[in-house]
Amino acid sequence: MSRTLFHMALYAALALGALGLLWRMAAWFRVRIGPDARAVTPAERVGALFRGAASALFSRRLLHVVAALFLDVLLQRRLYANDKLRWLGHLLMFFGFMLLLLLHALAPVVTVPLFPGYESTLAPWLFLRNLCGAMVLIGIALFLYGVWRRRTRFAPVRGPMAAAFIALLGFVLMTGFLLEADKIASPQAFHRMAQENGVTDPAELEPLRALWAAEYGVAFSDLRQPLTPELLEKGRAVHAEGCESCHARPQSAFVSYPIARALASVAGALDAARADVWLLYLHVFACFVGLATLPFTRFYHAVAAPVSLLVDAAAPKREFSAAARASRRALALDACVRCGLCDTDCSVAPLARHLGNPTLLPSHKLIATGALAGGSLLASGHEDDALRAAEGAFLCTDCGRCTSACPVGLDLEDLWEAGRGDLAAANLPAPAQWVRARTASAWAELLRQGQSAHVLSDPDAALAPLSADRNSFSRCVQCQTCTNVCPVVAHSTDPGCGVDLTPQKVMNLLRLGMRDFTLGSRMVWDCATCYQCQENCPEGIRVADIMVELRALAVHRLGAVRNWKAPS
Repeated sequence: MSRTLFHMALYAALALGALGLLWRMAAWFRVRIGPDARAVTPAERVGALFRGAASALFSRRLLHVVAALFLDVLLQRRLYANDKLRWLGHLLMFFGFMLLLLLHALAPVVTVPLFPGYESTLAPWLFLRNLCGAMVLIGIALFLYGVWRRRTRFAPVRGPMAAAFIALLGFVLMTGFLLEADKIASPQAFHRMAQENGVTDPAELEPLRALWAAEYGVAFSDLRQPLTPELLEKGRAVHAEGCESCHARPQSAFVSYPIARALASVAGALDAARADVWLLYLHVFACFVGLATLPFTRFYHAVAAPVSLLVDAAAPKREFSAAARASRRALALDACVRCGLCDTDCSVAPLARHLGNPTLLPSHKLIATGALAGGSLLASGHEDDALRAAEGAFLCTDCGRCTSACPVGLDLEDLWEAGRGDLAAANLPAPAQWVRARTASAWAELLRQGQSAHVLSDPDAALAPLSADRNSFSRCVQCQTCTNVCPVVAHSTDPGCGVDLTPQKVMNLLRLGMRDFTLGSRMVWDCATCYQCQENCPEGIRVADIMVELRALAVHRLGAVRNWKAPS
């Protein structure tokens, strides 16, 4: 490869990557999430960054930052606590890729100064290069399997560039293995090596060819057979004089060598097609493309996620100033790795399934929050998306499970709180607010009138199977245990916090076939989904699950008759 072309492509890729990083990182001080963030200028946010960094560097928090760098960034402690299979895949990818970068791609500036006498064709470098490449491939496979194994009905939102990054990484590795395999099997590469080492005499070249065919995997099509022990021994002597100092037997390249053996029958055709040249160009320029597009692919989280973890260690979540908190929220949009671990433990996941609305789930809600901050969610033509996003934001119970499960330490609870403020400012209220505008009996009457006018068909069987099946609640003996342990009922003694129906009364209305009276009830909407009622029920009735279903059913059915009026 031309040295000039190589350096031009390298510097262009570095420049594009650096400019892209600056542009993406500038969004951390530009994007505004939450009403409080709108009062903070970008200059104030940059100032908060420097003050926070100085405070962490010159205080005891520095130890927390160093510990986070080692345990959270390098060893991925948080991911290990939530998904050990994906943690193993991530570690294999990370360390395999970093070792390839340092020991192979940056060999002239890293490996050569550290290890005098380094040659890429000697042991242990042949083995280590193959080991690192295999680690990355196995890591990708384990990670993808872990994602598939813990998949939910609504997969996390992943843009097209996420798949592009995985494809590009796989392409770089495969072209690297193929290039090494071609060099192992290539007669042309052998003759070039022999000439460089001064082996041009046919009397020396022939035994050396025999040795390299027998022990080094070169696929000569014109080699005389059989290869006698005497000929091989003479070849070893020639090899020891000219080639042994920089070439080891390639069997230690446990991935490339089997590929080379498989290519033996077409080695001559590959030489004629100059495969070593175009494979080298493909491999190197794919690396440059990856470098230039790093800020715009999923690999960008390799920058944003460590920053998020270190910021989290530098200051506890709730100790941020208003300016720092604004930047922290914007950073969260980039630091999210779209792993979906927050979705699997989300307490309102049943609501998402019942309503068919993925924006109730944290990973989807984060995308909607970013779209809201960017203005695209409120643009003309996206009204339905905005209503669904509001539904997802306001039905969140703030249980904190998503924050606990996040492997990059995002303060998702603060993000949801800020997003709800933006939604409220855009006149997109919570479902509970418009449901409370009428009494339970008024909603029931409106449903009756609306259904008689064929406003909608009854979707209960599919949307709320528990509340539609009498076997779910027929065992209720009205013992009031669920009411006695309910924290909402206990809190209702405070002025202005009364509930209209206790959990026991909700179950009784279901037994009487009066489900419509429960949908607009404050109890259904105030339920904290703490599962105390369900865990303490002597009959094992799934009270909390039924409450979740009724809430989903209420959004679906009450929304359909919300603005309906009986004809005069």
